[in-house]
Amino acid sequence: MNAITKGFQFFLLLLFINLDAFSQDHSLEYYISRGVENNPGLKDLSNQIRSNQYDSLITRASYLPQVNFNAYMMYAPVIDGWGYSDVITNGQQLIGTLNVNQQIFNKKTREVNYQKFGIQNRSLENSRNLGINELKKAITAQYLAAYSAIMEAEFQQQILSTLKEEEIVLKMWVQKGTYRQTDYLSVKVEIIQLERNIRNLEFQYRKEFSNLNVICGISDTAVYRLSLPAIEEILKHSPENSIFFRKFVIDSLKIQTEKLLIDRKYKPTVNWFSDGGIINNEPVYLYQNFGISFGMSLSLPVYDGNQRKLNYSKLRAEEETRKNYQDFFRTQYGLQLKQLKDELDNVRILARDNDKQIEVVKMLVAQERAELNSGTLTITDYILALKNLIDATHEAVQYQIRAQYILNEINFWKQ
Repeated sequence: MNAITKGFQFFLLLLFINLDAFSQDHSLEYYISRGVENNPGLKDLSNQIRSNQYDSLITRASYLPQVNFNAYMMYAPVIDGWGYSDVITNGQQLIGTLNVNQQIFNKKTREVNYQKFGIQNRSLENSRNLGINELKKAITAQYLAAYSAIMEAEFQQQILSTLKEEEIVLKMWVQKGTYRQTDYLSVKVEIIQLERNIRNLEFQYRKEFSNLNVICGISDTAVYRLSLPAIEEILKHSPENSIFFRKFVIDSLKIQTEKLLIDRKYKPTVNWFSDGGIINNEPVYLYQNFGISFGMSLSLPVYDGNQRKLNYSKLRAEEETRKNYQDFFRTQYGLQLKQLKDELDNVRILARDNDKQIEVVKMLVAQERAELNSGTLTITDYILALKNLIDATHEAVQYQIRAQYILNEINFWKQ
């Protein structure tokens, strides 16, 4: 079993002893799912969507016949000629009626109002989707930060394990006089430094992992083993259908609907009404005063100080503002994606170059280790070569993580 393999196993054993529940594996999808499930802002938007649906039903109910019961009893006494005029009050009144009224010929007004609620619902759903997208991006970035910390610790542990093996061999060569005591002490210094680095990285991992739980609203205090997520770029993408541009479309529909509602305010409204019950001012004839009435009313706006024209001007200003933001965002959006894709291409090129370097350094380390064990190579040269290998391997993972960061950003904009 080679030194790197044993070092990796030793590191896993170390963390299994020190961490609460390191053997379990929670994927990125698990944390995204829990984060979306627990986020209060997303719950708030879901409840707003439900509330908007109830508002739509309430409005629908308001167009049905409205029934009310009204009761009224009044007595106005005249004492010694003093009191209200009987001509006005009839002295006394008893009224109890059931009243019904409903607006009619208002189909287009109803349709516009229902359309308004539908657009509000689309806006809330899009806001919720935007919130989910932003939360997924934040959780993924934090997940990658935690993963980066643990990978750094693993690489440090690999070189530590290898150096500890070489320490045993070096000690033997020092006793034989092949190497100096200072060479041995140099290895001891490197070992102490690496052990301190590993402890710091373990603490850093716990911190990053705790931050991941905070973002996701998870109260679990155990620490789990994270693995590199396989983030794939969204290939099929239409910018105009993305959740970012959808906002501008919805805002445009809102403005159009507001214009229709303004127009409907200047249409005549017709109501029918009816009532039935008792209206009486002489109790002795109470049984004769049961009756009904029905009728219709018409309302037509005539003049309101040109409010319609002013409201139109206000909506034109809102539409101009909306369009300016949309045009600016479209330019910004295209440049952002191009920049991210260029950066991703560059990282991938660097990763390929680094892979070639790793192959060369591996061969160099293998040769120098053989020379070290035969006593023909200085320990300083071997430590340097070993560090070069670990650094190159570390860079390979960092490039991989960096590519995942960039893909996370690209997918954020492509949703």
